[in-house]
Amino acid sequence: MPIDPRTLEDEQVGTKLRDGAVDPKVGDFLGPSNAGEDNPHGPTVVNPGLHALQDVRPVRPGAVSEDPTTQDTEETTHLNEWQPDTALEPGS
Repeated sequence: MPIDPRTLEDEQVGTKLRDGAVDPKVGDFLGPSNAGEDNPHGPTVVNPGLHALQDVRPVRPGAVSEDPTTQDTEETTHLNEWQPDTALEPGS
């Protein structure tokens, strides 16, 4: 006889997901600009995206750094060049 799904309890499998635009954590790699400060669905919270991703700005040419902090800073700086006043300046 098959199990009736109405009698089953919810069970957490794996890690709970977290929205970096709503609940940012120190060390988030390529986290959204102004995360946790502005409306997460507003125009100033923009994720810089991965290297070579062309959506909110053109592809950033150049090497990809092995250091995540350096890469995060470079991607955010590039985003600021194409969408001023969207992302915080790196290190601020």
